[in-house]
Amino acid sequence: MPIPKNKKIKNRDVGVNPNRVGNRLEGEFLVGEALVGEEPELAHIDLIIGNKKDAAGMAFATALAQPRQGHTPVLAVIRPNLPTKPSTLIVPKVTMRNLEDAEKMFGPAQSAVAKAVADAVEDGIIPKEQAEKLVVIVSVFIHPRGKDYQRIYRYNYSATKLAISRAMQNFPCVDKVLEEKDKSIHAMIGFRINNLKKPPYIEVALDIPDWRRVEGVIRALPRSDAIIIEAGTPLIKRYGVEVVQKIHNLRPESVVVADLKTLDTGNLEARMAGDATADVAGFSGLAPLKTMEKFIEECRKVGNLSLMDTINVQDPAAVLRKLKVKPDIIELHRAIDVENTEQGSEWGNIRGIKKVCGNKVLVAVAGGIRVDKVKKALGAGADILVVGRAITAAKDVNRAARAFLQEMGVEEVDQFRVMTDF
Repeated sequence: MPIPKNKKIKNRDVGVNPNRVGNRLEGEFLVGEALVGEEPELAHIDLIIGNKKDAAGMAFATALAQPRQGHTPVLAVIRPNLPTKPSTLIVPKVTMRNLEDAEKMFGPAQSAVAKAVADAVEDGIIPKEQAEKLVVIVSVFIHPRGKDYQRIYRYNYSATKLAISRAMQNFPCVDKVLEEKDKSIHAMIGFRINNLKKPPYIEVALDIPDWRRVEGVIRALPRSDAIIIEAGTPLIKRYGVEVVQKIHNLRPESVVVADLKTLDTGNLEARMAGDATADVAGFSGLAPLKTMEKFIEECRKVGNLSLMDTINVQDPAAVLRKLKVKPDIIELHRAIDVENTEQGSEWGNIRGIKKVCGNKVLVAVAGGIRVDKVKKALGAGADILVVGRAITAAKDVNRAARAFLQEMGVEEVDQFRVMTDF
């Protein structure tokens, strides 16, 4: 499907390429990507455009002169004896195993890419005066199960044209990437990544050291982006940190916390939690400063959020001020054994804790959270409500969890975010 000639990309979306002088590419190459169509004829295109005399030209010549077995590059031709301009090289992503695979590549895919490049020149996407000076390298995906030549042609034409447009417009710009990185979902990973950017949340603490009961609770919980699941310390002590992966197998879309309460070997335990697929890993605020800092830094390396549990910490703000790096979540935690005592009657200064961390942290409150205390906790500035027995020991787990969600004012969130980018 050709791109309309009057379709334009706004500068605020694509940015401006500082290396482009007028319509000439000086000492650079541009990168484009596009995914179009439906399986099994789905087309995925990666490409680079650059000057013959620079890096792109060298890569073009090297790939053509040194083909890899099963991935032999071919020139894009509109028909035999008529290569497109700019000169374009097609590199198969998938190994061509037989003649049938080769026919799909040398037939509809090759023709589609060549036509898209030529049309990009005709439409002014690639400046006509630069066509002889540029080369294009296009990496093409053809699924072995793809059979429909019409779809293979049309999807690859559309994807190539779109990738060229994006490359020439420098889409996406850095601001666009930063804006979308925590919103977008990759269609092929099979689960939703939730970086806890939209509080409030309810964290269901599974402190039950019995997997059969834990599994029953997890299955009974409503499906909501506002629910976080915590593998409690007793559960981890009995089954090991790998219990986190078992939880993820049941709820791949949910954020799972590994409540390790680490006191030593911070980087090692943070890495263990990451390897077990935890989204959040917790350490104790009683640990040495160096241990806490190593834990936080290791979490960042593996892509986890770090959580500081303040149970028995007399002055959490004082500890936070001493840390060179701050955790992502602070849990103001009253121990189970003191929930009903005067000692455990308050969670502390939530807003003061946030201020110490530059208001760049989430604050969780744990201990004695009931439905009638939800408004008070949220009003005090809490982002996450950690709830244990009020849900896990309820006769109707689903109903109990929904009561919290309703009191929090959390609406059901659509798991599918449909988004189109030019």
